[in-house]
Amino acid sequence: MKRSLSCLIMVAAMLLILCGCNREEEGSTVIRMGGFPNVTHVQALVARNMTRNGNGWFERYLPGYTVEWYTYNAGPTAMEAIFGRTVDLTYVGPSPALNAYAVSAGREVRLLAGAVNGGAALMVAPGSGIEKPADFKGRSIATPQLGNTQDVSCRAWLGRNGLRCTLEGAGDCRVSPTPNAMQLQLMKQGDISACWTVEPWVSRLEKMAGARVLVQEPDVVTTVLAGRVGWLRRHPKEAAAILQAHKDLTRWIQEHPEEAQAHVVAELTELTQAPFDPELVRAAWQRLKLTTEVDISGLRQFVEDAQSCGLLDHVPDPNGMLYTPAEE
Repeated sequence: MKRSLSCLIMVAAMLLILCGCNREEEGSTVIRMGGFPNVTHVQALVARNMTRNGNGWFERYLPGYTVEWYTYNAGPTAMEAIFGRTVDLTYVGPSPALNAYAVSAGREVRLLAGAVNGGAALMVAPGSGIEKPADFKGRSIATPQLGNTQDVSCRAWLGRNGLRCTLEGAGDCRVSPTPNAMQLQLMKQGDISACWTVEPWVSRLEKMAGARVLVQEPDVVTTVLAGRVGWLRRHPKEAAAILQAHKDLTRWIQEHPEEAQAHVVAELTELTQAPFDPELVRAAWQRLKLTTEVDISGLRQFVEDAQSCGLLDHVPDPNGMLYTPAEE
């Protein structure tokens, strides 16, 4: 199964690369950036909201350029956009970025910086009776998407605790890739017993479903800033400006949490087309650790985890993923 899945991903990646080869525009002054409607993508949400209001953060560092923002619901979809050359840079979880790095033999993806650690948790439904790993036997657990960071974390954790969960859905328990926005209703209906998800969905499950945290990894890598190698090679000055803007934005968010949270609430309201509860963002904020450093040891752990559950085969040294302008 491991080999067949890797082959399918490779074929899809190569097709996307070929289909996207004519989408590059020489001399374009548009930079396409991606992010998710998750509080763990706080830099993307704040910057996108600033762009929406005509005072873009990244645009300050890139005079004459326009930043276009794209929304993805999980990492594998964002990596498809990288392969398809429809996005230049994106905030994404480490596992999909590593997968993209592996299937392209290190040719398509680089990591510019870390963004957020923590902010993810395994949530169990009230009344489920789940207290320990063995209690998951015969249960269904939701993750955002097959192969995304929380999906890998979930499958690896189950495996380390002696539970067999195959990609086909057989085994001791079932892991069901489910969009974050759908998890609350499914838990209320009793269709799932648990979710491994990220903020603000963790706090949402706590407040609106009475779910509780069973597993939390406060220092695990949750979000990084990744870029497409072809774009980085052609735009080293712009890449340097993006990286500096990301670092300064991270510092600004740390120093201005209330203003940053207001931007996050406003942007989530726009993206979800529904009023977003500021209390959920405030609760989620306590679980986030903003950073600009790339945790190589954490990336290696994700490689091991993805390999242990059949989602990755061979991966080039993660050190090679780090963006180094002189080498590109």
